[in-house]
Amino acid sequence: MADPFPYQRPVGPEQVIDRDSETQRLLEFADGGVLVRLDAPRRYGKTSLVGRVFHEAEKQGTVGVLVDLKGVLTLTDVIVRIGRAYSGLRGPLARLVRPVVSGVEAHLGVQIAGVGAGVRLSAPPRDEETSLFALLDLPRRFTEKGWKQVIVCFDEFQDVLAVPAADDKMRSIIQHQPEAVSYVFAGSQPRLMNELFATRERAFWSQAERVELTPLAAGDCAVYIADRFTETRKDSGDALTPLLRTGQGHPQRTMLLASKLWSHTPARGTATVETWERALADAQLQVEPELDVVWRNQSQTEQRILRAVVLNDGRPYQKPAPQAVGVPPGSIDSVTKTLVSETVLRQVEPGRFEFVDPLLALYVRDLGV
Repeated sequence: MADPFPYQRPVGPEQVIDRDSETQRLLEFADGGVLVRLDAPRRYGKTSLVGRVFHEAEKQGTVGVLVDLKGVLTLTDVIVRIGRAYSGLRGPLARLVRPVVSGVEAHLGVQIAGVGAGVRLSAPPRDEETSLFALLDLPRRFTEKGWKQVIVCFDEFQDVLAVPAADDKMRSIIQHQPEAVSYVFAGSQPRLMNELFATRERAFWSQAERVELTPLAAGDCAVYIADRFTETRKDSGDALTPLLRTGQGHPQRTMLLASKLWSHTPARGTATVETWERALADAQLQVEPELDVVWRNQSQTEQRILRAVVLNDGRPYQKPAPQAVGVPPGSIDSVTKTLVSETVLRQVEPGRFEFVDPLLALYVRDLGV
């Protein structure tokens, strides 16, 4: 029987948990042609949410296009990613896209779609902008051909900062498009997204409504997990409460823990506290290598602050915590701000923080045992 808890990839629209209000808000912004900045840590379900928005909007004749910009380094990279996203469209839209993409391929000397698609190592043409503008203009052409609306999502948009003036060039086309075309700029690094949208000198300064994804509601997670166990003839039993408490509403980590619990629960069986302990140990062992990298990438002061957060119920400013780990009180404010900007910590109230990744919190806790 297949594991009902996917955690290694974006989930389908029907599997998205507790994002009804965000879905509705994004749809309303799309109806008004509003630019949206969608912020969330990595593995927080941005792509899954956008897929759900596309699914709902497509029922009304809307076209959804998802452009993955993760890791782009050159303007040609950006062009290829945009072209690849449009090349994935089917039906009548494909006939509009094909000649534009073919022209870009010929102009840049790259293959965008099909087997072996990618960028060749060669000097870029002087007017890459021509290809970029042709692809960015496709949504307007879609609406002229009768499609009611187009929603374009640029995922991991903060990575365009590696490409000089890329946001300027994109904005120069986007700003002249009709209201029927809307954009979602999704990012996982708040500091870099702020540089793009909250810096006066940048092209998108103060140009987008911000939507931030918060942890999932425990009640919605509980219902989803219990239902998936029931559908597969298992019972989450007494393990459900500690699972929810440990997952803390983190979408991917909660599904990982649920997957491990499901796999450790026998067919037609009921999960117990002992089952949960085995499942948690399995999950921790699986993620330990990646968490070890995260930990070693922090400075010693950052490591000490993270330890202080764990030791003192999220309150690193209270005197016993910094003393216990050897942190000068004067450094706490600047370091916690850095850790929040890098989505390692989340501030939940003045002076109190939580780990964005609950399994990292357990990792840090266990280092001190």
